[in-house]
Amino acid sequence: MPHQPFRDELAGRRRTTLFLFYLAALLSVTAISFVAKIPSSRTLLFALGVTSASAAIFFLLRFLRTNDEREQQTNYHALTASCNASVCILSPG
Repeated sequence: MPHQPFRDELAGRRRTTLFLFYLAALLSVTAISFVAKIPSSRTLLFALGVTSASAAIFFLLRFLRTNDEREQQTNYHALTASCNASVCILSPG
């Protein structure tokens, strides 16, 4: 069996969510900036800008939640390692 490097299962989801956040924010900024330049499509562009800004907020909150999950996993592993180290050090030898 070939050696597989350790892969964080949340890393792909964090990366995708962050990419979608940037994409939605860029679309929102672009749509809002075109509102002044193309007055005939003002309503459509404004609706697109607000919708994509809402999507950007959603993706940002999702990204922060996945980072919180990662931090909880890291804290759990650190606590487990320190508990095991304490048991090994304090055990009569």
